[in-house]
Amino acid sequence: MRGRTVLVTGATSGIGLETALELARRGAHVGIGARDADRGQTAVDSIVRAGGTAELVVVDMASFASIREAAARFTAAHPRLDVLVNNAGIAVGGREVTLDGHERTWETNFLGPFLLTRLLLPSLRSASGARVVQVSSEGHRYGRIDWSNLELERGYKTFAAYANSKLALNLFTGELARREPGILVNAVHPGAIATNIWRSLPAFFRSLLGLILPSAKKGSRPVVRLAADPDVAGVTGRYYNRFRESVPSAAARDDSASRRLWEVAEKAVGENSR
Repeated sequence: MRGRTVLVTGATSGIGLETALELARRGAHVGIGARDADRGQTAVDSIVRAGGTAELVVVDMASFASIREAAARFTAAHPRLDVLVNNAGIAVGGREVTLDGHERTWETNFLGPFLLTRLLLPSLRSASGARVVQVSSEGHRYGRIDWSNLELERGYKTFAAYANSKLALNLFTGELARREPGILVNAVHPGAIATNIWRSLPAFFRSLLGLILPSAKKGSRPVVRLAADPDVAGVTGRYYNRFRESVPSAAARDDSASRRLWEVAEKAVGENSR
């Protein structure tokens, strides 16, 4: 990865941080995508202390304005982007609406990555063999795209919102791979890992998950593989369950739904096809 530029969102802890650390160890210059500047700088400092190079990219994936500002700054400094890892994700206990007017899980896990990726496409196109890695979940199999209730205005449930957002991310993966044949785009379920994504759960359950689930470092390995390893060079539009290619749900393989969802997302974020 020496000489390559990488951007990892949600890189202040968990799988995102471990992915950033490993890619930096392999020689990449890593952008640490972080909502909290202090935590992001801590991650940058840890990479620098270990002998790597990194920079802070302050970005809130639940804010279109923040994403636009971050993308503008990043592309001005880096006309070429070799790898984008859309890792940031949340699951919230109750339905919340962002300042953009969208359900928070849907915006953070799907609309935000959609917008960021779209804005970074010129830099990705400038790199040879650029890669986009979408950190998805086997939870997508429980998702449902209800066009009349996409953001769960009715019947909100935490896991349903999370599953729907990951299904949308998988549909986005397939459509992006079709539209951008020069960029390798793949989604991966890193395994059931002890991370902060379930921080809205009661403390007891969070502690229990920490005891029984594998570490974030282990969870980062499938992500790093898709971001960097030569054995998946040329592979695009696929879904992996950890290290093995897997067939996603039938809903995730619906080409007409992926095209329609792309149009819905464009309208939501204010980015027309070009």
